Amino acid sequence: MKNFFTAFLGSCLGVVAVFAFGFFILFAMGISGAMNKETYSKNTVLRLHLEDFIPEKTDNIAQDANIFTGAKESLGLRRILKLLEAAANDDKIKGILIENQSVSMGQATLLSLMDGLQQFRESGKFIYSYADAHTQSSYFLCSVADSMFINPRGGVDLKGYGAAIPFFKNMLDKIGVDMNIFYAGNFKSATEPFRLTEMSEFNKLQTREFLTDMETIMVERLAANRKLSKEKIHAIMSGLEGRTGQKALENGLVDGLMYRDEIEDFMAKKLGLKEKQKVKYLSLAKYDQMADVESKDGKDKIAVVHAEGEIIYGNDEPGIISEKRYLNMLAKIRKDDKIKAVVLRVNSPGGNAVTSDMIWRELEKIKEAGKPVIASFGDYAASGGYYIAAGADTIVAQPNTLTGSIGVFMMFPNATKLMNEKLGINFDTIKTHEFATGFSPFNNLSDKEKALLQESTLEIYDLFIDRVSKGRKLSVDSTKSIAQGRVWTGKKGLEIGLVDVLGDLDDAIVIAAKKAGTEKYKVVEYPFLKDDFIANLIREVQKSQGNDEDASFLSLTAEEKKLWHYYTTVKSILRCKEPNARLPFIFDFN
Repeated sequence: MKNFFTAFLGSCLGVVAVFAFGFFILFAMGISGAMNKETYSKNTVLRLHLEDFIPEKTDNIAQDANIFTGAKESLGLRRILKLLEAAANDDKIKGILIENQSVSMGQATLLSLMDGLQQFRESGKFIYSYADAHTQSSYFLCSVADSMFINPRGGVDLKGYGAAIPFFKNMLDKIGVDMNIFYAGNFKSATEPFRLTEMSEFNKLQTREFLTDMETIMVERLAANRKLSKEKIHAIMSGLEGRTGQKALENGLVDGLMYRDEIEDFMAKKLGLKEKQKVKYLSLAKYDQMADVESKDGKDKIAVVHAEGEIIYGNDEPGIISEKRYLNMLAKIRKDDKIKAVVLRVNSPGGNAVTSDMIWRELEKIKEAGKPVIASFGDYAASGGYYIAAGADTIVAQPNTLTGSIGVFMMFPNATKLMNEKLGINFDTIKTHEFATGFSPFNNLSDKEKALLQESTLEIYDLFIDRVSKGRKLSVDSTKSIAQGRVWTGKKGLEIGLVDVLGDLDDAIVIAAKKAGTEKYKVVEYPFLKDDFIANLIREVQKSQGNDEDASFLSLTAEEKKLWHYYTTVKSILRCKEPNARLPFIFDFN
């Protein structure tokens, strides 16, 4: 017993010591930060690395933080745009250097950043870009620069849009797993990889159309930014005419071929620095700690609710939409008299149908309380992501937002062949009632069980159609004609009535303020994120070491990230034993 108490007290003291040490470090960092807040001077250049995933709201992303991988702070899209706006009005910031080779953001996010950078240029300050080589989306983003430079041994991978979707049916057949699949909507293609070996004609049609829309948007922007004809850009994409640095230069894709030391000399000359003087760079992460980001002030508030990530029942992680987090949050917003309007910022491929309906209902109650609800769409507002926004007073989307996908599916694995023939395991059952053992993957579904599951799927689909029909003020027949699980771009969504206005989040906020009849207001963003002590501690230690880019010690390669992306997507779809309203795959636009 004595040894027990000794060990117990030792453990407690150890824990207390660790936390005390942690608080001491944070306190010291806070004092250090306060003493060194003003660390940049005139002729500073903002250096942007925009290759990592950018959430809608800062740090609203599920991520692990530990001693080895670090605790990375992920600046949100809205925050980055506000920082660009602040930099445009900051006399100490002379310009921007974008150093990108690839990006991990969606296409609508990319357009929003391009617009923010364009507004920065309109202030009269310069923007240059440098890369060893560009992926297509990285080049698209950086094309807003005054001049673009790449490594002489680099190139520009400008080739148009395509989709490569993996199919798993043959693999499932080999291991002895059949998928019981129930769906509503000919275009609802999320289940195709598990029941077909290639894309259906419906899926080919919708995919080809939205990829063509996206390509049109990209070509128009590139033509304006690079002063190239659309025909020239199509010719470049058809022949991969940017595949080497020299070809990219000859075809007008870039303005110069430089090694990294040469871009430094170029920047120094641009700033009029003397010989051996170095360019003073400031990262976006550091500027975030120092910038004076102005926000409107007033007694009235407009709530921006970020509905970001997959819709999952019962989950409470950052970057996930669930009733567990959102219902109480929306109820508090409804009861707050200072909040005059709500902007629902949706960036979601959808997910659980029940959770989607619960969030839809809470937003309807906000409207009943007399507060306008405006929806703003990011990269995706599809399926369940569209469901929760269907009743909004106004829907705002980017032209290349992927939206719609109004359909429902459910999948249930049948592993009897795997268990019986491959592993030699079989199950026997005794039941007092027909459905007493539930829908088990270890027993074949009866015809009656299959009929019940299909009936549940169709019921949710009919409800989805009804929500959209009433919210969009369309007839049921009109809604059905644009539903069927079909994916549309925001541009096409405007034409068919799924979208009211093409624009960004700021446009939606302006519309919300106008509908609420308020001119002086401040924007309050939800959800509020809980501080992670350990993550903050590690982040502060990294910053104290000058690691303002928060690079991870153990980072995944681009190919590893792609494989992980496929794994998590398939995993989320295989979870769909209940009715789901979800986009098939998050497309990789390279």
